[in-house]
Amino acid sequence: MIKAKTLDDIYNNFEGNRPLSEDEYDFFINIYDKKLKRFIGNIKRNNNKQNIFFIAGQRGNGKSTILNNLKHENQEFANSYEIRHIQAMEVFKYDDIDIVDILLGIGFNLIDNNDLDTHKRASLEEEFKKALKEVEEINSGELVKEENLSVTASSEVAAKAELCVGSSFLSLFSAKASLSSTYKADENIRKEAKRIYKFKNKDLLTMINSLIQKYRVLKNSPKDILLILDGLEKLNNIDDIFTKDIDILRDLECFKIITMPVYLKGIVDIYNVKAIDFTMEIDKDGNIKDIKLLKDVITSRIENLDLITNKAIDLAIKMSGGNLRQLLEIIQKASTEAIDIFESETIDVEEVKSAIELLQGDLDYKIQVHADFLHKIKKANIVKKDDKTDLIDTLRSGLVFAYLNGKAFYNINPIIEDNLNRLL
Repeated sequence: MIKAKTLDDIYNNFEGNRPLSEDEYDFFINIYDKKLKRFIGNIKRNNNKQNIFFIAGQRGNGKSTILNNLKHENQEFANSYEIRHIQAMEVFKYDDIDIVDILLGIGFNLIDNNDLDTHKRASLEEEFKKALKEVEEINSGELVKEENLSVTASSEVAAKAELCVGSSFLSLFSAKASLSSTYKADENIRKEAKRIYKFKNKDLLTMINSLIQKYRVLKNSPKDILLILDGLEKLNNIDDIFTKDIDILRDLECFKIITMPVYLKGIVDIYNVKAIDFTMEIDKDGNIKDIKLLKDVITSRIENLDLITNKAIDLAIKMSGGNLRQLLEIIQKASTEAIDIFESETIDVEEVKSAIELLQGDLDYKIQVHADFLHKIKKANIVKKDDKTDLIDTLRSGLVFAYLNGKAFYNINPIIEDNLNRLL
């Protein structure tokens, strides 16, 4: 990315769905200075691989950009760790994620993404495949035993025959594509994996830990692995991973950073898990404290500042609610409104208002569905136990923003207020 010199450049530079990469650090604005310093300091001091560093947040808060640029924020990360950054949406991208998927995804990542020579890589892959097959055979035997207790002789034969055909799951090792992409793309393979390993989580954990150790031996590097599981909060039906399966995650023999849904931050405390949140700081009235940082996010990406007025910047920030993704989307849409509708060479207030109307239209149906809950949030800025489902849905859809600075404060997304008021 280079600084924008035209409105077309602004469109490309303000893509809200793409976090800044490690190579784009020059455009990184640290809007969470104190929180990030505490987070990095705690990781540096930690020597216990059972500790997990959780980042709580919702989509658009800039977590992935921060994690992409940890090496730049502190050189010790580059010197001390081999960072293995797994983007959940790239590896999984479906709604039935459980601990089996997570563990297998870690194993696939070790094999798909390494700089080992051909012989060592083949050795690593073969060891993983062999271990998986051993557990599969044990599990298949147990399934046959269970069938023997409950079926007739004819169906018993059918059950045994089905189990002896061979697992479609292990066929992914013969696919031309990477293990991760094959697993993500093939629903039958995923279902087979769940059938085989659903009740063998401890065995699967042991295999992944052995694979990690084997990889480190083959790599012959003094660096510890720092595993980053990023984007889990964007997936559906994953609460069990952060509650029931927390011990499995703890026992992974590597250092770990894992992103989690913001609504789980308080819940996981009962499991002796602490999470840091990356949400904008607000004052007692719910207003964003440091507006200048959000202005810097905009101006850092534009070389020709005549392309946008200060009033337009102020309005975009106000209507963003401090959510970086929404801020970028407002500016991006305003740039196309300037070009296509207003035939202007500058983004001004009218262009931003037009962009906001487009975003309002995208959310209008969801506003109607959750209108009662949204009115409660607007009035009280807190949630009750019975509101959990509505809270999850509205956080994920961007109707509600969370600010967790000493206490939980929820507010409606500023761009939906006009449409919500019409539903009174």
